[in-house]
Amino acid sequence: MTPSDSAFVFPDNATEDVHTGRRSRLSAQQRAVQQIRDLIVSGELAPGIRLQEQALSDYLGLSRTPVREAFRVLAAEGLVVIRTNRGAEVRRMELAELMDTFEVIATLDGHAGLLAATRATEADIAAIAELHRQMIGCYQQGERLNYFKCNQAIHQKIIEASGNPVLVRQLEGLNALVQPYRYNVNALPESWRRSVEDHERILDALQRRDGPALQAVLCRHLPDKFSVLKQLEAMASS
Repeated sequence: MTPSDSAFVFPDNATEDVHTGRRSRLSAQQRAVQQIRDLIVSGELAPGIRLQEQALSDYLGLSRTPVREAFRVLAAEGLVVIRTNRGAEVRRMELAELMDTFEVIATLDGHAGLLAATRATEADIAAIAELHRQMIGCYQQGERLNYFKCNQAIHQKIIEASGNPVLVRQLEGLNALVQPYRYNVNALPESWRRSVEDHERILDALQRRDGPALQAVLCRHLPDKFSVLKQLEAMASS
């Protein structure tokens, strides 16, 4: 996770939008936002790296205008920082800030789970179960980015099922900040396996409408990942 001051050169295996069936229905700006977000979350656009409009425009096959607009959208999400006289770069969080953010998210996630256990409709729970099924399929196929997207969709559905719009808004903003770091945790097979096990417990508690059990697993789910991030940081700097 060491930032680079060099301009980005696209890798041969740059991540593509997995929802290819919808691509033709996306506006140029939406397509730019979606694909640049995927590159940031997957780490192919690393924290601290400068984003060059022309390079991204050429890669996406778009004009510079939707790419520039995408930078603004991603800056509002917290994934990109736009600096005067330097342009846009991928936002980098220090470990201390990341840990503080994880702690807050874990507490709010747990409360969302406690509420969702009683407020979720049967349709909500069925939708989450279907996302879980898709997520497990991605895990079995080793599709880490698609797994992560299903994983985050599950968390978002639980948050929305809490029925508390203030909680939803707060968690949406905080979760956007840490997406690349949450994704990176599953680079280690053992950590990825533990994530799957946690999600089995999450679904089980939700289906049983056991609020305290769901709250407990959600509260520990994210902080447990921080030690993995520290391990990855140490490996990267060694």
